[in-house]
Amino acid sequence: MRADYKYLAGATAANILDDLVAILTGETNVANLSSSCNKGLTSIESLIPAGWTLHDGAAGANAKVIKAPLADDATRFKFVEVNTNTAGSIITKVFEDYNATTHAGTNLCYTSDVANSNQRVSTNTAGTIHMFSSARFLMLAGMANGQWGSGTNAGPSGCFERTRQCAWDTVSAGWPPFLFCNLGDLAATSNGLSAYAPRYMDRVQATLSGLSAPLYGFTGPFGSDGSNSQLSVFKMFAQLNGIDQRVPDESGGYVTPFFPISFLNYATMPEPYGEISSVCEIWALPQGIAANLDVLQKGGLDFICLQASTSSRIFAIRKG
Repeated sequence: MRADYKYLAGATAANILDDLVAILTGETNVANLSSSCNKGLTSIESLIPAGWTLHDGAAGANAKVIKAPLADDATRFKFVEVNTNTAGSIITKVFEDYNATTHAGTNLCYTSDVANSNQRVSTNTAGTIHMFSSARFLMLAGMANGQWGSGTNAGPSGCFERTRQCAWDTVSAGWPPFLFCNLGDLAATSNGLSAYAPRYMDRVQATLSGLSAPLYGFTGPFGSDGSNSQLSVFKMFAQLNGIDQRVPDESGGYVTPFFPISFLNYATMPEPYGEISSVCEIWALPQGIAANLDVLQKGGLDFICLQASTSSRIFAIRKG
């Protein structure tokens, strides 16, 4: 699902929350959204279903929890609390589990509850929230008062499911294969620190969670110059820079390379925990090769470009 949600000046936090949750849980008719929505300019595409369902409609003041099943075990879920109760922010708190009776979550992804790691919004002026989701992920990118994305490093953010790469990380073992990530941090941070998991195992079989469960984003061999052992996405941007980084296609033309995004923490496990690109259809592009909201094609499918950190650092995500 892809939506461009436009809200009016004077929109309320409650109405914005209701509209976001409605879209993420499958609403496709703009006419059914609240009076805070600019219905003439809002659009919703749903070639891919939104993928989430309401889990707790009374999680707190201006807060609702939604869930989506895991790719390899439909009986287990990712839980996200969508919260508009902090002035100027849309916060997506990511939990491993959530009790809808006690309104309490388990194993919060660190920083997913921090305003600066999430998206800007305004209840004074008109703005836009770009929304993307499937059963594998949800991601928001806001434009409010002329400012893009998150308060820190200006990028999209959300919950992303990953593949399971480690031998111990099995369905039966019950490890949560998802994370919270601010793509602005992924683009801006030289060591790649941009994400946190609900919990994972380290090399001595201890369970790590919260602040102790950071993840670093990387994209293959780039960055292996000795200055960054995490092989970060940031290093890829620095080393592949400019329009000349396009590659030949089968017909004598040129296409933009799409790089997969994997997550690891070499201090705790000398192996990646998994990647999000094949699951969530989100990829890193060479720096300076596209602009924010451009549309590119990969394999005959449309992808929309989203800026992170600076105007030259771009990620591509499946459109619609």
